[in-house]
Amino acid sequence: MKKGLLAFAIAFAAAFLARSQTNGSNTKKSHLDGTWELVSGQPLPKGARDIKIISEGHFIFVAYDTEKGSPLYTGGGTYILKGSSYTEHIDFASAEISAGLVGRDQPFTVKLNGDTFTQTGTLSNGRALSEIWKRVN
Repeated sequence: MKKGLLAFAIAFAAAFLARSQTNGSNTKKSHLDGTWELVSGQPLPKGARDIKIISEGHFIFVAYDTEKGSPLYTGGGTYILKGSSYTEHIDFASAEISAGLVGRDQPFTVKLNGDTFTQTGTLSNGRALSEIWKRVN
């Protein structure tokens, strides 16, 4: 199951990249479009990495064990950005994090400072979230 989830996440990310390479434009649709790495907010096991790809109204995130190459959790869907108001609609998520999130909007406030963005809010399952992401590209 976990290998299938990782394969799905990789295929989804590849589709994002392929679409951006074929649309004839290198301009970003929003200032958050790109690939981001989590630098603080979620407690990750040693050797784990969490990546988020935001592109043209869609997002996907995946945390994985860098030594084993196996996923820890993943999720994705669509987003709307209006000023500092950022709302993710979770279309899918792995079992580790899906309870109370899939099919629901997750409202956040975002702050962009150079190549770092902060995402804060309360998830639809009641859990507070505050994450800091660093741009990878």
